[in-house]
Amino acid sequence: MKSYLEGCGVPTTRIGRTEIPRLIMGIHPYDGCSYQNKERDTQNFRTFSRVQPVADVLRCAVEEGGITAVQVDHMLPRLDRLHLQAIWETEQQTNTQIGMVAYILIPVTLNGEIVSYSERAHSTFYDRNEALGGEAFREHFHADQIIRYNLGGTFDGIATPATVAPYAEEDAARFEIDYGILEQYLGFFAGCDILIADPGAEIDLLAMTGRFDLIREYLDFLRQRFDTVITSVHHAGVTLPLLEAENIPVDGYLTTVNAPGTFMFPTRDLAIDAIKNASKPVIAIKPMAGGRYLGHKAFEYVFDQVGVQASMFGMGTIDQVRETTQAARGVLGAAA
Repeated sequence: MKSYLEGCGVPTTRIGRTEIPRLIMGIHPYDGCSYQNKERDTQNFRTFSRVQPVADVLRCAVEEGGITAVQVDHMLPRLDRLHLQAIWETEQQTNTQIGMVAYILIPVTLNGEIVSYSERAHSTFYDRNEALGGEAFREHFHADQIIRYNLGGTFDGIATPATVAPYAEEDAARFEIDYGILEQYLGFFAGCDILIADPGAEIDLLAMTGRFDLIREYLDFLRQRFDTVITSVHHAGVTLPLLEAENIPVDGYLTTVNAPGTFMFPTRDLAIDAIKNASKPVIAIKPMAGGRYLGHKAFEYVFDQVGVQASMFGMGTIDQVRETTQAARGVLGAAA
């Protein structure tokens, strides 16, 4: 079987101790997520509830697009297991190893309850972004289509400091990492070819509340198992400068980069400034703004204008694979 580098049809880059293709296939929409609407989500769940439709698209990505690295996840076990099975079957069909970037939720707890996606966490995010971005952040946030999608199409009931108390310093002092649960998460990937471990965006909460000790602690834990460890960041303009100032020992960052600024906080300009000033390699996600900004221009922005090292993007159909990889490969000078 060819290694993922031997089978790779696109330029590569080094992140930490790992050589990685500059184009990486994301897990959406195989976990149901469309970033469009509930109807599309339902269609995705139905389409990708069997291994073969996923394997068909993956095989096209490998054979025609030269994409030999993919994101994997554990947060929706039923669909994520199907995804892993589809990857394995694609490897057998193409005789090519597919390297994996594993998204790993970090179970931050308070009083024994996981708080990473709690309303108080979201209120904390809003509070810190507002403090930096002010009115520009508020306008940007309430115009963001992915935020609207995440909230079910309405901003009613959104968690802000006016409605839900952010985590205070005394709360953050009692945050803990549940390593028993983290071990369960890691067990999901047993036997997989994990190129890069990608701790989840809980780093935003820990950085914003000053718990850099917990960040260093779980990074040390992950480095005992993985050669290269990066981190997802969902609020680049706030979080990246904090991580850089603290010299947090990750090998790179994975964060949203796209020309419209969709899902980039506090604003696109503040996020881009932090990304361009980062001392570590950056993998861009959502380069097509959740399917709202397509073609060559999407990849020209992330690679040529912002200068990221790699980009991760979702493709749900063979036609999308062909169209998107052609555009991305063309920008990287790897067009067939």
